[in-house]
Amino acid sequence: MSDVRPPTRPPGPPSVRSGRDWMIAIAQSTASVILGGVVLLVSFGSLVTEFDDQPPVGLVLVVLLDAVVGIGATLAIGPLRFLRPGRLHTAVHLPLAALAGFSSWAIPAAGIALYRLGTRRRLAVDVSTLLAVTMVTAAALALDSRLRAEAIGAAELTAVAVVTLLAVIPLLSGRTVGTREALMDSWRQRAAAAEREAESLARERDAEAARVRAEERSALSRDMHDSISHHLAAIALHAGAMAYREDLPSSELRRAAATVRDSAQQANRELHTVLTSLRDSGGDAPLADVPALSEIVGTRRAAGQDFDLQWQGLTPEDLAHRDRSTVVALARVLTEVTANAAKHAPGAPLQLTISREGEQVRLDARNPLPEAAVVPPTSTGHGLLGVQERMRLLGGDARYGAEGNTFRVEAWMPW
Repeated sequence: MSDVRPPTRPPGPPSVRSGRDWMIAIAQSTASVILGGVVLLVSFGSLVTEFDDQPPVGLVLVVLLDAVVGIGATLAIGPLRFLRPGRLHTAVHLPLAALAGFSSWAIPAAGIALYRLGTRRRLAVDVSTLLAVTMVTAAALALDSRLRAEAIGAAELTAVAVVTLLAVIPLLSGRTVGTREALMDSWRQRAAAAEREAESLARERDAEAARVRAEERSALSRDMHDSISHHLAAIALHAGAMAYREDLPSSELRRAAATVRDSAQQANRELHTVLTSLRDSGGDAPLADVPALSEIVGTRRAAGQDFDLQWQGLTPEDLAHRDRSTVVALARVLTEVTANAAKHAPGAPLQLTISREGEQVRLDARNPLPEAAVVPPTSTGHGLLGVQERMRLLGGDARYGAEGNTFRVEAWMPW
């Protein structure tokens, strides 16, 4: 939609118009002068022929007045295109349009004026213009009949009707073009509004995604904070025992020292995964452990969810000796994928696999897509995005999406 132009603005004063606009104005005036002169010459030639080269003085004076008025109207019609639509625009163009009934030379200029008045798309202006054309034409024919010393007959009345009907043509043409331009402007405005709305929605989605990532970072920071605090507490406890218990045998001292060493190493490993974000004050839920994985499975099955959990290349006991962050992350992912499948594919079987592949631990979840669209309960809709963010913070990643008739979630992190 980058090619959508803004709504057309009203023309500015002549001093700020472009060279192209002035060329159009000059062309309109020049063409009107030439065409009007040709029309007047034909009309005057017909008059001279009618009176055998001796036309009445009154009619000759009318022709001269026709030429003066016509030249002024045709020269002015070009620059008048720069007038802004409004009362002045109507007040200037309406008399020019009415000249079609009096001046032969002004007929081209009058046609342009009628066209411009039609683009205003004002019924009152159109009616007033046609009335003015009719009245001026009738007055001009009455003057012509008087100068010829003839009575007004059916021919003159027919001529008035014909001129009025001919004036309707440029008037309707202008109205048609004005309607089309108004419609195009409306479409452009709608397109611009839709583009702005799309940009606003994109910014909102980005902001929501950033919020979800920030919350997941905060949750991971909180989890690791609690885990490291546990190890540090164990270190302090055993170090305090070694410092104040002088009666401890050597075997007990060695065992306490080994415990301090192991806890320090474990805390040091987990310290690498702690985020620099501040810890959220809320949500102090206890950290998940290996039994918690079984509890998640049991809770979901008790709720009626059909899924199968398989272990490949490792056992739950292997996780008990790993970093606490590994178990916590698996518990978070397991909770999210089972809840996501229950919401979006209720009743469909879910296949879960937790495996170790080399130096990675992976969780793979698959469930068939429902045949009919399911309206899930109200939620943020960013749970899987949070899973992906947590995996990335731990040095892994996640991906999710439809694969044929199956929805698949893969998450992995270092072992």
